[in-house]
This record gives sequence, structure tokens and C-alpha cells, in this order.
Amino acid sequence: MKPFLAELAESVRAKYKSFDHLKIVFPNRRAALYFRKHLSAILAKPAFAPSLVTIEDYFAGLSDLKIPDKLELIHRLYLAYNKVVVDSSRIRSFEPEPFHQFYFWGDMLLRDFDETDKYMVAASQLFRDLRDQKELDSSFDYLTDEQRKFLISFWGSFEVNITENKRKFLNVWNQLHLLYETFKEDLLTHGLAYEGMLQRSVAERISSLVQQPHSPVLFVGFNALTAAEEKLISHHVALGIGEVYWDVDSYYVNDNKQEAGKFFREYQQHRVLGKTFQDDLPANLKSSLTSATTSDGKSEGTKSFKVFGAAQPVGQTKMLGQILKQHLESGMHPEETLIVLPDENLLLPVLHSVSGYVEKLNVTMGFPIGSTPVYNLAELLVGVADVIHDHGI
Repeated sequence: MKPFLAELAESVRAKYKSFDHLKIVFPNRRAALYFRKHLSAILAKPAFAPSLVTIEDYFAGLSDLKIPDKLELIHRLYLAYNKVVVDSSRIRSFEPEPFHQFYFWGDMLLRDFDETDKYMVAASQLFRDLRDQKELDSSFDYLTDEQRKFLISFWGSFEVNITENKRKFLNVWNQLHLLYETFKEDLLTHGLAYEGMLQRSVAERISSLVQQPHSPVLFVGFNALTAAEEKLISHHVALGIGEVYWDVDSYYVNDNKQEAGKFFREYQQHRVLGKTFQDDLPANLKSSLTSATTSDGKSEGTKSFKVFGAAQPVGQTKMLGQILKQHLESGMHPEETLIVLPDENLLLPVLHSVSGYVEKLNVTMGFPIGSTPVYNLAELLVGVADVIHDHGI
């Protein structure tokens, strides 16, 4: 079965005589890297490569705003938090937190604001005190019964015995919309933005930012789009300057029981994006799962699944190393091999297990700093410093 990016490279080469003004947008840099490899392999003579960018970079190219590092964003959020929430608090015991204690709470809050903007949610509705069920019924009629019951049970707990902690929570919650707006105003003043904020600003002004004539833009390999991404891509397609290449297969798209095809089925019904799907979807996965017999009686083109058992997570990584070594010695291509970890904390044990016979690895997953040896060393040093301070040594 030919890889999706290899098929895309052949399609691009056949359709475009020149790549000079062609822009291809990918979900991540890894996909762009492999597409460049497949495209270079089929070119017969030197050529200028198309512009290969991630969706984040494409959004950023349409905006004058800059995204600073996370530490600066959280520090600016901390200043806005003290200004909006702490200074306006009517609770005497509501004391400002030092920055190092606020950091983790601020990181979570920044992620919430980021998701709010990427999905273009009305923040004034999101950060609302919903203890009044009548308000819940009138303003959130689009919620499912299950979601409505959850909100009622959550906010209903505040009606009885409002403790000091609940009062603090309500005070912060009722200020979140103002904090959200104040934080964004401060960032705009300095020409800054977090990722979701930048994407929302571009999506809301996309009609004036991208107009004809415009160089062709290909959007490749996307699945679950945010509202901002959906609006951006739909606008390009509607103008006739955008094409969408979906990595789809009829095996999971045409079967409602397959969760992997949920978003694709929704996009097939989309007013604009629905036109970008082929009439006959590829059936590569289904054919590879079905045994095909050749004239000599041998079976080919089938998928093989093997299940191994291991008592502990570290034991899994050791077994992985042994299995990987056997396959490499049998002629397996490392660049066509994917290792998916159920727990990001297993990354270091896996790296130790495969070191020695795997020269290069491309790691595309996150790793918590709290699980690194450097963090553990710093934690020990801080603990020793506290002991020395307490004992006056």
C-alpha cells in the first residue's frame, strides 16, 4: 500500500508544472519532512520546492501579531490576574499568590483561553455563573441532555452551604471573562498573542486577509479541525484557491461504527468542505485487511497483528527493544516504523532500550519536564537548601 504522502507527491507533480508559487499546509512539520522526501524521489530534474508550512505557521503569516514564549505569556496573565481578580476581590483572605505558585494555575488557564479562541467560543457565555437553571435553559438550548444534567449537578452544589472555598471559586469564576478580555487587551497593546488568539483574529478577518488573485494553497492530512481552521480552509476552498487532500479510507469513513471516521463524515455534509471529497473513497485499508491469494497459493497484502504480554511498563520497553532489533536485522526500514507510547513517561526507558542499534530517532511527542533527571536533581537541591535553612547551617 503506497503511503498517502507518496500519492500526494505524485499528484502534485502531475498537476503543477512549477512549484514556485505553490503553498502546501500540513498539520505538523513531520508530515512536511516526509512529503519533501517523497517529492524529491520522483523528480527527474532539479526544481524549486513548494512552500511547505504547518497550519500554525500559515496562520502566523496572515497576522502581524507575534507569539512570545509561554513563560512571558503566563507572566502577563499573572499581572492581569492580580489586577482583575485579586485587587477586585471582596474576600479579605484572598491574598495574591507568588508567581511560582500561580504558574501551574496560569498554565491551565492559558490552555483554556487558547481552546476557547481556537474553537471561537463566546467567552461571555462560557464563563457564566449558571446557578439559575432558567438561565441555563434559555441560553444553552444547544446542549445535550447529558451535558445539561452535568452542569445542573455542578452548579447546584453551590446553592447549599457556600463554604469559603466555594466563595473564592465563584469570585474567580465570575471574573474570568473580564480577565480573559483584560489579558487579550494587554497582549494586543504590545502586538502579542497566544496561538488561539492569533488564529481567532485571522479567522474573523479572513475575508479581508485572503482574496483573489492568490497563489494556490493545498491543505493536506487534516482530521479534527478547530473552528478557526475550518473557517480558514473553507474560505480558501470557496474562493477556488484552496484544495483539500484528506487522508481517508472507505473502511472507516463509510462505517458509522468506526470512530476514526466521525469527523470526516461530518465534513462530507459540510456546505463547502463536502465538495472536496472524492466520490469513490480509497479502499486500501479494507483490501489490506482481507486476505488476497495469488496464483501460486500464497497470501499477500494482508495485515499481521501480534500481541505480547509484559508485567510492567519497563518490561514492555525492554521487549520492544528486543523485537525492534530482530526486525531491523531482518531488513526492516527504520523510517517506515512507528512506535506509539500509551504513556509519555515511557519515552526515556524506550530510548535506553533501543540505543546502540538505532542510530537516529525522530521524537514527535511531548515529555513532561517533571519526569526528567534534571528536574529530580533540582528538586533534591531545593530540598537540601530548605533543610539547611531550617537548621541554620
